[in-house]
Amino acid sequence: MTEIPSALLIHIFLVFALGTRILYRRMAVNSTLAWLMVVAALPVAGLVLYLLFCDHRLGRKRLKLGARIREYYQKSYEVPELKVRSKNMPADTFFKDLSQVVTLETGFHASMGNKVRLFDEAGHTIAAIIEDINLAQDHCFLEFYIIEAEGRVENVLVALENAAKRGVDCRILADDIGSRGFLKSKWRHRLVAAGVKVERSLAVGVFKSFSKRTDLRNHRKLVIIDQSVGYIGSFNLVDPIEFKQGADVGQWVDIMARVEGQIVSSMSVVFNTDYIFDTSGGDYTKSTLQQFPEVSQSQASGKDTVLQLIPSGPEMRTSLIYEVIVAALFGARQSISIVTPYFVPDETIVLALTNAARRGIKITLIIPQRIDSIMARHASEAVYETLLNAGILIYRYQSGMLHTKAILIDKNVSFIGTVNMDMRSFYLNLEVTLAVYDAPFAERLDATIDRYIAYSEVLDEDRWNERSQIKRLKENCLRLAAPLL
Repeated sequence: MTEIPSALLIHIFLVFALGTRILYRRMAVNSTLAWLMVVAALPVAGLVLYLLFCDHRLGRKRLKLGARIREYYQKSYEVPELKVRSKNMPADTFFKDLSQVVTLETGFHASMGNKVRLFDEAGHTIAAIIEDINLAQDHCFLEFYIIEAEGRVENVLVALENAAKRGVDCRILADDIGSRGFLKSKWRHRLVAAGVKVERSLAVGVFKSFSKRTDLRNHRKLVIIDQSVGYIGSFNLVDPIEFKQGADVGQWVDIMARVEGQIVSSMSVVFNTDYIFDTSGGDYTKSTLQQFPEVSQSQASGKDTVLQLIPSGPEMRTSLIYEVIVAALFGARQSISIVTPYFVPDETIVLALTNAARRGIKITLIIPQRIDSIMARHASEAVYETLLNAGILIYRYQSGMLHTKAILIDKNVSFIGTVNMDMRSFYLNLEVTLAVYDAPFAERLDATIDRYIAYSEVLDEDRWNERSQIKRLKENCLRLAAPLL
């Protein structure tokens, strides 16, 4: 009897074992097929790639932790279900129903009693954060993907250092990869010496890579001060004048919203959950939870802006922000404006956009001309022709690295936050978005978008369709990488 080579047996075993694991994952069909092809052709390399990039291993422990902590705050501090009755809430019941979907998944209700202010210039954002830190009396919590202690950001860190010295509870949660430089810098030691708690989020290491994916990142950007003021948006804690100047993309352009009122309670729960998991590994007790200030129900006087927080990430049961965005695109009636630095949509997003365009809805997509990822740029360009043929306007921003992430529906409902229009943001990273059901805020965001358009060039459909076959092939090849994430 002919002996089966051991290498072939190993090959068959790996294909069967990994194939079974992939099928149990119940990913999207295109992602499943892509992974099965990789594993069948290159089982050993496929195993390594799968362990590094496919298994969403923040784990069930974190999923349960998030649910329990949200439940704890809602019960212990009696955060009520707020019946939203506001002149600023969209009359369209679709968005009221959509907000209920978020509530069912997260426990975060659309709440009144909020104030919101939009910052679209880094200097103003930094100055406002410093002012609020200087006024802090109880606590300052910061959570960022990237912190770079250069330029005007040093003034933020000085303010935080001084706040800690006067007895304010100051904490920083920084992504271990995005903020690697800061976490190894003298500034970390200086802040810790002053009493600031500085923690790594989603810590990476050689041994940790065997138990969880190292490319799942904390992409959130949150500032919470005294349980009454918060900041949320696309702005990393960096000075655009100094940040990534060698990348040849220009200064980064972002937005940040300053909020007051009940929405800060939801932001606090997100920060607390992330902080507890990253500092205790999920092994928490009631006393662990009580180390944080009580979740308040304060209202911002004189305003009834309706806001809702939408977190998303692999520690949750669903890709909630993705689901909300898809539903919002299909629910639009008049116009859609999207601003994003990275635009690598899946077929569902493309269908939602082209379907809306064919229904007569005006759709505007604003993206940067230059970005810091060649792969993402070419993958993005693969869908331009489809969008242009459907009548969608594509503007390419010329005055820097447009990093803003915003969606405006019918000039009435706004979504701003940390989410890029790509599968990494939708499925892999810890993200957070703020839904603003407020026409005056939408008007302000629309004015910012118009200013972006003023510094952009519209993509001509005829000229784009004349691009070379080699360029088309490059785009389509790089687009194949998206499902493998």
